[in-house]
Amino acid sequence: MYYCLENKNKSIKNFSFDLANMLIKNNKPPLFLCVGNGKIVDDSLGAIVGTLLKQYYKISYPVIGDFKNSLYGTSLKDSLYLIKTKYYNYNVVVIDASIGSLNNLYNIRLNPFGLNIDCLKSNKYVGDISISSVTYAGKITNLILLNSEKKKYVFKVANFIACGIYNALKIYENLTEKEVV
Repeated sequence: MYYCLENKNKSIKNFSFDLANMLIKNNKPPLFLCVGNGKIVDDSLGAIVGTLLKQYYKISYPVIGDFKNSLYGTSLKDSLYLIKTKYYNYNVVVIDASIGSLNNLYNIRLNPFGLNIDCLKSNKYVGDISISSVTYAGKITNLILLNSEKKKYVFKVANFIACGIYNALKIYENLTEKEVV
């Protein structure tokens, strides 16, 4: 499912409902794996989302990855091991930037399955749900947008995702609370 920033309020509402539905279907508490390098603009989406979820929204669910603890390469492999041993009964939601075409640039994609993360150099999917956005469209992106413009758009996408996650968690908690009672 794709969501765009153009009709932000409607898209966030749809994104939140769709994500909450996926969380409820999987019937496990969520954990957010925010992949990316906070020092590289095109790859900073996950780190920004993780930071927003922890510091701004202060969600009560585990968030692995943010600006202080960027996840890529070895640190990502270590985090996956931690999830496998400590958080094995969690619904892992992977958030990551991706490379794609210019017509998909900065659109948000939500999938009811994991994500194949390039830096792991394997064809294994990570997680149960994935959220991604194309933040790099080859040399075209570099020619069209300055770094400051790219940062602005990546932050807008990250804010959309973090806000959508926060709203989805409210829906998830409301619905799962009613089922328990």
